[in-house]
Amino acid sequence: MTFSTWNEFNNVDLRAPVFTGSHKFWSVLWLRFIALFLTSSQSTFIIGDPTDREKISGLIKKEKNYEIAGLLDASSLDRANRKATLERIQRLGVTEVFVAWGAIKNRMFIWWTFQKYGISLHILDTEANQDYSNQGFPQLGEIPYKSFKYSLMTGAGFSIKRAFDFCFSALFFVATSPIYLAIALLIKLDSPGPVFFKQTRIGLHGRSFKVWKFRTMVVNADHLQKELEALNQTKDGVLFKIKDDPRITRIGKILRRYSLDELPQIFNVLLGEMSLIGPRPLSVRDAEKCSEHHFIRNEVMPGVTGLWQVSGRSDILEFEEVVRLDRSYIENWSLWLDLKILLQTIEVVLKKQGAY
Repeated sequence: MTFSTWNEFNNVDLRAPVFTGSHKFWSVLWLRFIALFLTSSQSTFIIGDPTDREKISGLIKKEKNYEIAGLLDASSLDRANRKATLERIQRLGVTEVFVAWGAIKNRMFIWWTFQKYGISLHILDTEANQDYSNQGFPQLGEIPYKSFKYSLMTGAGFSIKRAFDFCFSALFFVATSPIYLAIALLIKLDSPGPVFFKQTRIGLHGRSFKVWKFRTMVVNADHLQKELEALNQTKDGVLFKIKDDPRITRIGKILRRYSLDELPQIFNVLLGEMSLIGPRPLSVRDAEKCSEHHFIRNEVMPGVTGLWQVSGRSDILEFEEVVRLDRSYIENWSLWLDLKILLQTIEVVLKKQGAY
């Protein structure tokens, strides 16, 4: 998500729930308690280039309720340094950070990461060349800023979502186990090779894991893909999709048509590697072709199905549209939305929409 101007940025509502571990909920409560009741001033960090840091620092020193715990260069927001930077800020008990607009305007998606760590973000328009005093923006000295607060309900929401995923998946697997056995037998009779196919995917916070599927292709499918790259039908080349893929077996075509090849991902849900609903985890090949703003998808648990799947699946040929749908899901998440997508998935599967 990128914005070229401060006004464009202020027209977008970024107040979105982010799914984090329940332990974050209690750690953030503790940090809030320390900040509000045990200290007379709030520790904060300043992030920006040297000129902006000096300017913001001078203004904050005039404030009685803030104590500067450190100054960081904007390069600390790069993906290579981000995790270490945020963990350092969190260890020091900092729950509010002031960031210069120039340091963040082309990488606004990192706000999700700050929220994940329980850190409220104040973005200051250090490039302001007009008077904002009558436009309702809070100001630090003469500099307007926009704040994004961390929601303490995030951790509890994740716990409820995880409990629903586990209970539903366990019951579903018990009820459909005969179908699993029948599919396994058909795969063995149709072509040589294992019943299951496991592929490395990129999941929550960029961690890799093995996704489970019923095998629908010949055993050397990954090797053959390199020879078929020229036939890729996605416009930006991030995802690999072609109709009538010659690698797919006879039984594989049937399994894919009804999305039955996805059934073993219930194991990933039970293991806590995936959720029932969420952005689809990308393969290593696809992830390597992503731009930095695409990685907002990795700030939530990947899903077996999601808004992309019920909005067209393979008929959507532009990855930016996939990211837009995933971001819409993240911004509007609720348990009701998860249930709605789950029911829509059943309809899409039965109608064989966008499946190949």
